[in-house]
Amino acid sequence: MLKNKSLLYGLGTGLILGAVLLQLMNAVAPSSSAASKQPAAGQAPEEMDRVRLKEVASTYFNVYDKSQKLYDQPQVDAMIAQKLKEERDKQAAQPQSAASDKETYIYVSKGMTAAQVADLLQQSGVIADKATFVDTMKQKQMNDKIISGLHVFKGAQELPQVIANLTTP
Repeated sequence: MLKNKSLLYGLGTGLILGAVLLQLMNAVAPSSSAASKQPAAGQAPEEMDRVRLKEVASTYFNVYDKSQKLYDQPQVDAMIAQKLKEERDKQAAQPQSAASDKETYIYVSKGMTAAQVADLLQQSGVIADKATFVDTMKQKQMNDKIISGLHVFKGAQELPQVIANLTTP
């Protein structure tokens, strides 16, 4: 350790000198962006024009125009509840026959398992519970009999109809 004593002194001195120089650079030449955002010394807010005042205020606050409407959380919640109610009323007013005539297309890739097919069917709205589908497929031993390709489901179907659609060519 005594052999490296001069190296360690030089390294320590260099670090201290570098820190001092960095502090001097920051003290002598402040950042130009920070200087431009600060109001001029002795300049009162009444003396600034509207744009300059808005720039200075935006560094510390959110600044909005008077014409822009701002909402608080209870108002937003009330508006969302109202929109949801309107959408529910719209869906209730639509005839159910249009929903029952809906066609759903599912593409089953080669090698997909019953659980993967159940995920696809549940995401598309063909079945409500994927666990029931997987259990039924396992009980009937039809997991390996799912035919790959495009399958079309018209309207609301029961689980046996869905299984028959997937397993018959």
